[in-house]
Amino acid sequence: MNITTERLANCQVALVIEPDSQQIEEALRRAAAKVAQKYTIPGFRKGKAPFSAVIRAYGKEALYDQVVEDLGDKLYKQALEESGLLPIAPGVLENVTYDPLTLRLLLPMPPEVDLGDYRSVRVERPEILVTDEEVETQLKTMQSGYAEWTPLDDGAAVGDLLTMSLAANAEGDEIIDEDAFELVLEEQSEDFPPGFDAEFIGKQTGDSIAFDLTYPDDWSSERAGKVAHFEGEILSVKREVVPPLDDDFAPLVGDFDTLDAVKQNVREGMVEQRQVATASDYANEVLQQIIAGAVKIEYPAVLVDESLERLMEDLDRDLRRSGIPMPEFLRMMGQTEQLYRQRMRGTAEERLKGDLVLDKLVDLEGLQATDEELDTHSAEMLEDVGEASETLRQMVESEAGRHALAHDIQRRKSIERMLAIAEGKAPELVNAEVAPEAAEAQPTAQPLVEAMAEPIAETPAVAETEAS
Repeated sequence: MNITTERLANCQVALVIEPDSQQIEEALRRAAAKVAQKYTIPGFRKGKAPFSAVIRAYGKEALYDQVVEDLGDKLYKQALEESGLLPIAPGVLENVTYDPLTLRLLLPMPPEVDLGDYRSVRVERPEILVTDEEVETQLKTMQSGYAEWTPLDDGAAVGDLLTMSLAANAEGDEIIDEDAFELVLEEQSEDFPPGFDAEFIGKQTGDSIAFDLTYPDDWSSERAGKVAHFEGEILSVKREVVPPLDDDFAPLVGDFDTLDAVKQNVREGMVEQRQVATASDYANEVLQQIIAGAVKIEYPAVLVDESLERLMEDLDRDLRRSGIPMPEFLRMMGQTEQLYRQRMRGTAEERLKGDLVLDKLVDLEGLQATDEELDTHSAEMLEDVGEASETLRQMVESEAGRHALAHDIQRRKSIERMLAIAEGKAPELVNAEVAPEAAEAQPTAQPLVEAMAEPIAETPAVAETEAS
């Protein structure tokens, strides 16, 4: 068998297989025998027609199709073994020619990543500032949470809470009729005509009320232009009293002795919240800087397809959690699934680049997961679910489960090291060597028949890049 290869762009290899003439001849005769068994050849009983008669009846090209179906799998595996190629997904049969019979396949190969001088990347972490005014605003919010409505002896003012019996109608149209209507006085209520709130200024508990107001002509209801009559009795007048912001306030909100201690706690909490909020943006900025400075990041299209598929699966899962079916989401977006996939392909490709960079950092920085780390991570996961899931325990303890846990640990280490590099805090590399290429860990060749039917099969998972 003659095998030739040609390296193509985007980590693809063209594999051309030309079987030996004896292989082809034997395969043609087996194909002819199958045809003779299946179909009646004029002049011969079923299964008895000679090779030459089958050729005359159906043509040699038809037999070649059967040869490819019968022999293709074996030729594909043999060619991979002899060439030493280890594709990351099944090869796609691109072309078949006859006389001589040749098969040309496109093989997606492992991605190639050269990060260049990635250790020189520096990105200043944004400074988290919390002003005194912001702390005071937060304190006032906390203060209002401990406010109490206290009965008043003097007249009502804006901001006070009135409880009253109130009846009102506008030329026969009933507006309100309540025995315990509550109203917090404003400069001007949006629900009643101008002057409504002003009628209650200075009122005290026990006062009777009766007044008329006219709805403006531009009022957004059928009451526009009508005169409304209001009457009732003030049942109570209360004012919101908040505790003063002093040292006596501190024990109300926690284990604090002084107001300064509360302020410090508020400031630290706000800083921490903003650090969490900006951490993902900062990590993504660092990642983009490394990608921009990389010498090479190449990959076959099949990896973009897989990244897109994971993106869609993540979206579907998030939508289901929110109670929104995917078809309904697409309808709201005015998109078909095909159009939405096309729209998201660029996002999927950017995510793939980030995945490849972080995986490469694991190799370059020697960030492998230790057995101790795997055991700890596994124990933490099982502790979180308690005794509820024996299935999860078996999965975590399986070889595939340990591999997934190792990837999680390595991804976390990779992000931490990336950020340390960006801040100039990464440790010196000692005897740093690139780990064996990913190709050595790739799965064995898939059958050619499967490759022809389903060119995009499962490949080793590349974890999502959520640098947070």
